[in-house]
Amino acid sequence: MSEDTTIDRSKEKPVTYTSLLSDFNRIGVKPGMTLLVHSSRSSIGWVCGGVVSLIKALEDMLTPDGTLVMPAHSSDLSDPANWGNPPVPVAWWDIIRKEMPVYDVSLPAPG
Repeated sequence: MSEDTTIDRSKEKPVTYTSLLSDFNRIGVKPGMTLLVHSSRSSIGWVCGGVVSLIKALEDMLTPDGTLVMPAHSSDLSDPANWGNPPVPVAWWDIIRKEMPVYDVSLPAPG
């Protein structure tokens, strides 16, 4: 989804760190909880600060006593022989396998 579409779907104002805290509180997120989150960011709306604000709000709601679990799906970190959207040439497979960086939790999420 384009950023323009996400902005259009955000109603009257942007989603912010502060509004996320309020929303999480309203739906029952409490300090110390274990929370599994799987969400389409665009369904939340346009978030000021993007994924950083979203994750920070979740972590701050849960506090250090809580646990935030989020899937880290990445089709790029898979065997290129199985890629179909788009497929890459067979001649590239060994190069990709050798050169693709491994997952690094300290790097920001793409997108």
